Amino acid sequence: MIHPMCLRVTVFFVCIQLALFGVQVLLGAIPSYALADLSKYGDTASGLYFYEEGLSLIFRMDLTGMVLAVPLSYQQLILVAVCGVVCFLLLAPLRVGAMEQYWNVFRGGKAGVNLILHWLSQPLRWGKTLVVEFLLQVVVRFVGLIAMGPSLYCLYCFYQTTPSVASYNSTSTLCQLSASLLFFLAILFTFWLHCTLLPLRYCLAAHPEYSLGQVFRRGMASVQGLRKEFFGLRSSYLVWFLFSYLTHNAMDFFVLPYSTLGSMIFLQEGARAKQQAAEPPAPPQL
Repeated sequence: MIHPMCLRVTVFFVCIQLALFGVQVLLGAIPSYALADLSKYGDTASGLYFYEEGLSLIFRMDLTGMVLAVPLSYQQLILVAVCGVVCFLLLAPLRVGAMEQYWNVFRGGKAGVNLILHWLSQPLRWGKTLVVEFLLQVVVRFVGLIAMGPSLYCLYCFYQTTPSVASYNSTSTLCQLSASLLFFLAILFTFWLHCTLLPLRYCLAAHPEYSLGQVFRRGMASVQGLRKEFFGLRSSYLVWFLFSYLTHNAMDFFVLPYSTLGSMIFLQEGARAKQQAAEPPAPPQL
């Protein structure tokens, strides 16, 4: 993890990642929200409102006297979509390329910053990476948003049935507790789903020569029988993932190689243990 080549590879990837994030901020391609005084919105109900230049999501929180507003113009929506696609097309192969170099350093093979770019210059590698990363970054997040639906509905019911402190009752408590519990379960389910599919990324990084079918078969087979333990290992990195998120992925300088190598070594040792367990015992020596 602290090998000079791992550090150079990580710095290269993190700098590109932060640079793309900076471009998104400068272009206004990062959606924003605002908390406003409830009195400024009068009787405006919670909901999605369309107007000539865009749309706004309004969520009333009468109990706190605030309104959550998310304004989005159509121009900003286009920028968000375009920048999101560009960042995905560039960062997805570079991330897997960085992981390949970590693995090469660990195994004593050839590694270098310039080798990361092979994942962009070789269409076959690029295509396989996009399929795997689409599952991990798009499908998993979309499923996670759907899973959060019940918790958001309970939160909506809480503010609808509790417009003031005086109206707080047992139903309010039930809605509030349900929203918190369902939100936690949705986060946990999303994280579990991500952990379940994550071996696909590691398999592709360790074996770029594999076909997409081999990546799916062998990637999922590598964690078979070890899902609980692998989920526990990934959960041990949660604090580091939080630091990375709060610093807009700047902490990936440390977190990315640390969590990647730890997970890949775990899967390798797990596969080795399963192979040894499947081998017939040696015959007794006379």
